[in-house]
Amino acid sequence: MNPEQLLSSIQAVIGLLLDHPWILLSIAVVTLVALGLASPVGGATEIRDPRRTFTAAERREAFERAGLRCEHKPLLWHRCTNTPTQGDHIYPWSRGGRTAMSNQQALCPFHNSRKSGSVPTRMYILRLQLRRRRYFPGDVSPRVEWRFSAAG
Repeated sequence: MNPEQLLSSIQAVIGLLLDHPWILLSIAVVTLVALGLASPVGGATEIRDPRRTFTAAERREAFERAGLRCEHKPLLWHRCTNTPTQGDHIYPWSRGGRTAMSNQQALCPFHNSRKSGSVPTRMYILRLQLRRRRYFPGDVSPRVEWRFSAAG
């Protein structure tokens, strides 16, 4: 493509956007939503839960809530079928996440080590909460709550 063709193409696109400003507005809205869902949740806090690890009973309860399956699910694949053996802080303890059932997910060793101390995106938490509605017991909230002000 020569410079004249490129300039002509750019002018055509600008003309289209000026004639139909809703296209530009739609692109802006989609971009903002996508960036918001892909951004990490919350922010690190200086307050740390004095309790670092989940008890054996809490881990066992998390495994049972998850149907004895790892809760990790890649974006475009099925949920992991491995047996969970580790209770993971969804929002990392090292970043201010609480050691509470509402901030715990049941993971297999592979997915727990892969996640490490990374902060989940809003999209990850939203997808986890939606998935949990299918397999959590009816009397247990699937909501992820990692802040100290939230109920455990």
